[in-house]
Amino acid sequence: MQTQLLPQIEKDSIFLEYLDHVTGRSTKSVIDEFPFIIGRNATCNLTVESGRVSREHAEVVRHGSGYLIRDLRSTNGVYINGEQIDEHVMVDGDTVSIADFEFDFHCPASATTRQTVTLAMEDRAQAARPVQDPQMLIQALRTVNQWSGLNRIDPGLTSVQAIEDQKTVGHWCPLFRKAYQSHEETRLLKDSLVLENPLRLLQHVSAMFALQERQDLGEFLLLELDSTDFQRQDLLETVGWMRTTFGASLKVILGAKVDVWEANLFDNTLVEGLRGMGVQLAAVGIDQFKPPIVSEVLAHCSMIGVSSSALSAASRSPAVANNIHEFIQEITSTGCQALAQAASSGPDNQALQQMGFHAVVRFPA
Repeated sequence: MQTQLLPQIEKDSIFLEYLDHVTGRSTKSVIDEFPFIIGRNATCNLTVESGRVSREHAEVVRHGSGYLIRDLRSTNGVYINGEQIDEHVMVDGDTVSIADFEFDFHCPASATTRQTVTLAMEDRAQAARPVQDPQMLIQALRTVNQWSGLNRIDPGLTSVQAIEDQKTVGHWCPLFRKAYQSHEETRLLKDSLVLENPLRLLQHVSAMFALQERQDLGEFLLLELDSTDFQRQDLLETVGWMRTTFGASLKVILGAKVDVWEANLFDNTLVEGLRGMGVQLAAVGIDQFKPPIVSEVLAHCSMIGVSSSALSAASRSPAVANNIHEFIQEITSTGCQALAQAASSGPDNQALQQMGFHAVVRFPA
């Protein structure tokens, strides 16, 4: 990318700022003439060197007392705050995404400055908690926005393999906490309840994009959910988009623990909408087999997942392994598939096959 690195910006300057997260360097390009052309050509006001950027990709023009950005029929489009646009009147703080580059638009004019930041409080329990420092939340939200454009959201995908021939049959997208617990740079964001749900949503979307790049797509994507996910209307929209994007080539399976399903399966309109789409359900993390699990939830699941802790116990105790085997026999007789959620050091495939599992997902220690 070719632009001028400005050590100092005048107070009334209008500019686009690019932050390189690898080097930590901030690059600023002043918008000082109109139309201001962004593209791959060296003659553009802001040259972005990327094969995914069109020769003249976008332009910024005056619009009354403000500024409008317009897509110049580019191949890969222009996105503002994550949404594709043909043209858009920009306000201070907007994030402009072009190919793999993301710029923050800065304009001091009062007519184009955001006066408020609205944060969706997605359940009553969150709304009842004390409001956090708004400046911290604003900065964290900007970081999330930058990550989404720079593919910094780790989908945390793990392949699910058939036990018989080790072929990839699907992929598992874990809970947000599992996917991010080892990421030092997310420590600030994890402290914010308001940000957890948007990050979970981005993780699910990133999982879809990651799958599109893989040769071993498999038959399904299993999204692991927790109780808070069932209060999110954006989950319904995201799953609908996933099904539309992949069509019949990929099944979307929603996985949750039995007690979570029991609390939401029969009296949650969101779940009714998801089931109306034909989304399949999985009861995962099962770790009790004696006495046998008796739950109406299991009759609605196409897949069950046995927890790694139960499998570890099975490797030490033939009695536990036998209890799991009997449970799987009963479940699979109804057409349900059995998935082993194994640790990397868990039982080998032969032992899992003897217990009745058809597939395994192995999580790193």
